[in-house]
Amino acid sequence: MMKRQGILGLAGLAIGVTSAAQTPQPAAPTAALDEIVVTAQRRSETLQSVPLSITALGSGAIEQKAITTFFDYAGQVPNLAFAATGDGVGTARTVSIRGIAGDGTTGFYIDETPVPDSIDPRVLDLQRIEVLRGPQGTLYGARSMGGTVRLITEQPNFSGESGHVHVNGSKTSGADGANFGIDGAFNLPLNDWMAIRAVGFAQRDSGYFKRRFLTNASDASKVCATCSPAQIGSLPTTTVNNVGEHTSYGGSLSLLMKFSDALTVTPKFMAQKSTMNGLPLADGGSYPVPTTSPPPVANMRPAGFVQQRFFDVPESSNDTWALASVGVKYDASYGTFTSSTSYFDRTVDETEDQTDFLWQNLEAPFDGAPLDMTGTPYHATPLRSSIRELKQIHRFVQEFRFTSKWEGPTQLVTGFFYSDTRGRVPYAGYYPASVAPGISQTGGFIPPTSGGAVGIPVNPLIPDEIFGQDYQTKVSEPALYGELSYEVTQALKATVGLRGYQVKTTTGGYLEGIAFGGARITDPSQSSTENGVNPKLGIEYKIDGNDMVYAQMARGFRPGGLVPSIPGNTTVDPLGCFAQLQKLGYTSAAQTKSYKSDHLWNYEVGAKTSMLDNRLTLDGAAFYVKWDQIQQSVNLPCGFQFRANSGAATTKGAELEMHARATDELEVSAGVGYQRARISESSPLIPALTVGSRVYQTPDWTGNASATYTVPLADSRRLQMTAAWNYTGDSVSATVDPAKPRLRPSYSIYDARIAYVFGSYDVALVGKNLANIEANLGDNRSLAAEAAGRPRIVVNQPR
Repeated sequence: MMKRQGILGLAGLAIGVTSAAQTPQPAAPTAALDEIVVTAQRRSETLQSVPLSITALGSGAIEQKAITTFFDYAGQVPNLAFAATGDGVGTARTVSIRGIAGDGTTGFYIDETPVPDSIDPRVLDLQRIEVLRGPQGTLYGARSMGGTVRLITEQPNFSGESGHVHVNGSKTSGADGANFGIDGAFNLPLNDWMAIRAVGFAQRDSGYFKRRFLTNASDASKVCATCSPAQIGSLPTTTVNNVGEHTSYGGSLSLLMKFSDALTVTPKFMAQKSTMNGLPLADGGSYPVPTTSPPPVANMRPAGFVQQRFFDVPESSNDTWALASVGVKYDASYGTFTSSTSYFDRTVDETEDQTDFLWQNLEAPFDGAPLDMTGTPYHATPLRSSIRELKQIHRFVQEFRFTSKWEGPTQLVTGFFYSDTRGRVPYAGYYPASVAPGISQTGGFIPPTSGGAVGIPVNPLIPDEIFGQDYQTKVSEPALYGELSYEVTQALKATVGLRGYQVKTTTGGYLEGIAFGGARITDPSQSSTENGVNPKLGIEYKIDGNDMVYAQMARGFRPGGLVPSIPGNTTVDPLGCFAQLQKLGYTSAAQTKSYKSDHLWNYEVGAKTSMLDNRLTLDGAAFYVKWDQIQQSVNLPCGFQFRANSGAATTKGAELEMHARATDELEVSAGVGYQRARISESSPLIPALTVGSRVYQTPDWTGNASATYTVPLADSRRLQMTAAWNYTGDSVSATVDPAKPRLRPSYSIYDARIAYVFGSYDVALVGKNLANIEANLGDNRSLAAEAAGRPRIVVNQPR
């Protein structure tokens, strides 16, 4: 039988109904806390017995806290932070743990497969979420230098026909329409050796942004550098509602084939598609339409949900990904052999209005000249233009692993890992992708600011093309790894781990258009190879059956690579990129094409304790991290960026988590994280990062607390109430201009859920972001570039 849940909504609160015959219901609270089993060390162990700093959220906590997205669970993890640091929306988010921030610093896994940390799988039909703090380079490889996030899904089983269905409806503050969705999972044994599990969902969230544009396109010519905000604001405008409507759907289908008591094979296919009819970005600043001399940005708080623009240029984001995998497991008496084969495919297609940026940077500078080369006024009115970006990634991963079950004091986890990643970042994927009709006016160049015969060259094939690029990358990563543990005594255990790796990167492509100075430039294919060894050493001491202390030192690393060329040279520099490179000490744009791996050492001591007959657990760790040759993302004001190794940083901090069953009816949890991430060696590439400066995008403090109270009622009915709070401290961002860091304010999020459970149904009233906080989740680095004076800020969903 199925479990059913229906939800009705009012004023941002969701009400739900659930039914579940033959689906196991959560048991009434017992005296002890529920035991959570994790596989962080590639073997099944209880959370309290693993000598690592881990936050684990089981399926019960996921439901009680109404967790459905990354944003919902990220705030439940001490010393985890995230920010929008890349181009666009779909691939912009990066995750940091313990102050180790930037692209590729945190591993992200779905079951056995590493996936990009920017994806946001719907939290659906999960056994648990595991967040491992500290470098996990031995068992999880590159890009797990700060830590690893793991989503562990439910697997097919032979326990019988079972399933559940949830139906939800709600209203978001400021949105024109309602939100609604449905999800479900169904497990079915087909016979005594085969079972299938199907999961699916569909969700539609109404847009809470509005796009306001000039009603008369000719009014754009009245926007000038000397106009006051009041003068600009007096121009008639038209407003489009429901911007940023988000529709998503997806699911998975998995099969369990048990060929013998020892051998099982589990093929699985997952897919998800998300579409938005606008970019969910709030504007910073306080004036209606940008000018060539905009006022400075006073703060980085979102300025509401109205997007002010010259024209009605729709924006959009489409993110589609699929993951196919096959797991093979053979259980012998002496150990388990595991094979995991997977293929991940993702395409992100986004369109953004670039009218304002082009007008400020390519058109407005010429408006001061009374005549262009043909003797007529040049572009007094901004030209309507959008830019379209297509990003693709294809990744094949194969891993073979052996996990011992030996008798005696010695145990081993060892394996072979190989991944092959192909990526494409073609702005010209839908050729041409960035065109401003009429911007060239002549066949060969944009006219100069005054007199003379030299202007900015254009692409002779497409004179009005602003930007075109098709750049492809291949990365292959073979590795051998192992962790060997030895029980010196029944209480004392030592562990040593090594991972030997090789990373080979090959890149090449072309770039063209006005931004690059005219005709196509070919970046020839280049390759780079790095080899290394990643060590780990740990010891643990069990004080008694419930308490332990541990210490470890581990090295984490992130691979190097190659990036596209920066536009501009000594003779043609349309956007000023080359001049900006020269200020940083570069004499050629070719010097920015390659970067090497960076690495860190993490030194850590921790304790795990259980008290009062396991009614209270208290886990904590203190750490010191030394990070060298940091891969800095050098974001130039002209809108282009490159990556380089420069500078060093240290992080000192601690995290503490508490879980308690205060009474049979009341369960509480709390966590706090402190990470003092500071620059210890300055970087000439980012002058604002001086010794003692904060590492970008990392708050000093994070915290969370929750309480669940269960009221038993007659006939096995119960009332369950949960309240949750999480806090993220302020942080510094330099996503757009490294010379002018910005402060991201701190924020707190409050959620609550009340559920009435009767038989196989429950009705839930859910409120998210009850204080209606507009949190700054990062100042977005636009596909084109930021229009001066108007940051675009990634924000959370309103109440």
